[in-house]
Amino acid sequence: MLAVSFLPSRPGAATFALALLASVALGLFDAPNASAADPPPRVDRMASELRNNEDFRVRTQAALALGASKDKRAVAALCDGLDDTSTTVRAAAGAALGKLALGGTDCLKARLQTETNPSVKSVLAKAIDAVKAGQKPTVTIETKYYVAVGPTTDKTGRIGTEVDDMIHKAVEQAAGDLDGFVVAPRTETPTEGKEVVAKWKKLKAFFLWPKVQPPDYSGGNLTVRFEVSVFTYPGKAMKGTIPLKLTMPDVRPGDKDTENDLITRAASSALERFADNAERFAQ
Repeated sequence: MLAVSFLPSRPGAATFALALLASVALGLFDAPNASAADPPPRVDRMASELRNNEDFRVRTQAALALGASKDKRAVAALCDGLDDTSTTVRAAAGAALGKLALGGTDCLKARLQTETNPSVKSVLAKAIDAVKAGQKPTVTIETKYYVAVGPTTDKTGRIGTEVDDMIHKAVEQAAGDLDGFVVAPRTETPTEGKEVVAKWKKLKAFFLWPKVQPPDYSGGNLTVRFEVSVFTYPGKAMKGTIPLKLTMPDVRPGDKDTENDLITRAASSALERFADNAERFAQ
């Protein structure tokens, strides 16, 4: 990783800013180095520096320190940093939110809509993905259903995990709109799932196995057939299936965008139908 030192009195500020911005955009920077003897970053002081210091280099250093703080209180200050007049500070604040991964998705998305600098926009987009990846779902006493989503049986002919990624994203977004539902991390092992279920005795856990058939373009229409098999979790005793068929008229063969739209809608609808019947599946 590229270690960057910040000295407010150093000349060549413009060159410094451009070099740092390029490094941030390429993901080559990290927080300033600190020895084991150094005290942990003081979030309140760094937040004040980011918001108020007149030197953009000091503000940038403060953003990086906040990103390494592992303290959720840093999120608010870093979100404010996304509106800084300096492109370097905005990029550092965005990347710091991604490194922190404790929140800030909304402010990152809002800034991405108005940001005009291509390098900063790239940093913001990467930060949004990093925050999403770093935020683990939280089970609480109010959680009723814990849902693990297995790898998709994909018969669309696509190469790679594109379809599986779309389905997982759609299920996670749909679950976020439902009270009492939490989706397990994609990387969770059966052992980890068992520990979650054991900790929360009243939790009802399920494993959903999605399947997508080849797209059907007969009759000038596009039909997507989608099915979710429902199992207990982590034991995986089968409880039932949820079949769906979505059709879009007047679609030319090979229209991947429409295929993606129907697959995403099918995954969301399947999760909603599962939620409507979760009590029955739990019996």
